[in-house]
Amino acid sequence: MRTTTKTVTFQRPFVLDGFPELLPAGTYTIETEEEPLDSMIVAAWRRISTTIRVRVDGAIECRAIDPDALHKALIRDGAQGISSTFPPKSAAKVRFERAKQFATYPARRKKV
Repeated sequence: MRTTTKTVTFQRPFVLDGFPELLPAGTYTIETEEEPLDSMIVAAWRRISTTIRVRVDGAIECRAIDPDALHKALIRDGAQGISSTFPPKSAAKVRFERAKQFATYPARRKKV
């Protein structure tokens, strides 16, 4: 298992699905836990959970979030320079697509 940590900054107050309150603008820590997939071809990871650290009544809580909801909130905020046309891809999907390019054979042409 591995955990990756990144920070995101919101310029304006924002709301996330499943949160009862408006969250203030600021910098937040996002943690993603992944587990390895059993694959002989490519090293790949599957996301297990994604959490955000939020301050509530002076204490810091880790709350589960949907990565797609976070991505949409960042797009609405406009602070990260994220394109709204492409949803985020996990590293495992990117590596799988890259490996697929090398593993496929060119299509055979039909003789006319």
